[in-house]
Amino acid sequence: MNYTKEQIKNMTWPEWNEAMAKELNEAGFRTRGFNSETGRWESNRDLYKPHPTDPETFILGQVEGANEINYLKNKGLLNNGRCPMCGGPINGIPARFTSGYDQNVHFQICQKCCNKGRRTSLNPDNNTGCMLALILFPWHLIKSIF
Repeated sequence: MNYTKEQIKNMTWPEWNEAMAKELNEAGFRTRGFNSETGRWESNRDLYKPHPTDPETFILGQVEGANEINYLKNKGLLNNGRCPMCGGPINGIPARFTSGYDQNVHFQICQKCCNKGRRTSLNPDNNTGCMLALILFPWHLIKSIF
């Protein structure tokens, strides 16, 4: 079944999350799971389970691959006017989330989540401490020479 923008808009977050998990499971996709026999986490092991309270945990925690994301897009469950990071509507121009691990994993998010992501960058080049160190380092060298 393909979903329309109106259907997605009228779903609650738990209903939308459940639809994504159901569609992925029915298509044969599996998520990472813990194998107690080997004591290791393995890819393609467990069924997708809806996460009723935190949208980000489902889309960034369980759904990992570009094939799964593209499948959800084709079914109309992603890139449909609703943000999978917060569950809210995407008003205006959507932003784009792209995984740092796989550039093929990308989908639309709201501007609020985009701005939130910019403020919490894990990239050390985005931290002002690095710039301050570059400015003060030559001063320290000059001071030590004289």
